[in-house]
Amino acid sequence: MNLPDPNASSFREGLAEPLEELREAWEITGESGQPGETTPALLVETFQQLYEAMQRTEASILANMDTEPSGNLATPSDVSELGEYALEMFEQACHWAKHLKLPDVFERLQAFTISMALWVAGHDGQLLTLEPVVDALAEAANSTGESEELFSLYEAMTEIMTATSPMIARDLETVNPGRPWRLLNLNRAIVATRTHQPDIMEEAFSTLAEQLPNDAPGFFTQGMEQMDLLNYPPQVREVMDRYYRKWNVNRSLH
Repeated sequence: MNLPDPNASSFREGLAEPLEELREAWEITGESGQPGETTPALLVETFQQLYEAMQRTEASILANMDTEPSGNLATPSDVSELGEYALEMFEQACHWAKHLKLPDVFERLQAFTISMALWVAGHDGQLLTLEPVVDALAEAANSTGESEELFSLYEAMTEIMTATSPMIARDLETVNPGRPWRLLNLNRAIVATRTHQPDIMEEAFSTLAEQLPNDAPGFFTQGMEQMDLLNYPPQVREVMDRYYRKWNVNRSLH
């Protein structure tokens, strides 16, 4: 999956067609939507407002980079709030794309969901909502096979992890296996393995072990099983074997 550029112009241009297709498909069905539900027709309007807000934010930050800071500077908090609002919109739009059976529209919306998270990260904001982003990243990983695309996806995951709100990254809800922070760490390590790049694997595995120590033994055990099933190259197997021994074999000896 090729990710759109994370800027207002790219969003305005790239989302025009899929959102219009979403609206037209909805109108054909004659559905009115549930009470309190944002319909595709309303989403088209609210996305226009989103582009304008993004553009104002970009202009504010750019202007204040060239001049003395003023009171009109868009703050990281502003970026975070706008990102949270935008991700809610993308979640609703993806819901409608699935409901109306528009797989191409859904895939495009998922790509822009990831780019929205990267826009927040690139403008010093924090991601206050992670679930729709993690879902989109998982979809992208499942449809990506080329090494270069996997590396780009890994970089996006890394940037998104760095921009995630500390409240989420504290990972206090450890009883929930489906929590987005856990899935993001695990999926990032899987994508790193699929790149076949040992240095990337080292980075991802080290982070995984630090962030999810209770999940690390199981992850590396399953990873070793995959080494045999999918015939990974020796340099990939060596890294996985080393972490497997550290988190399983060596621990069991003490």
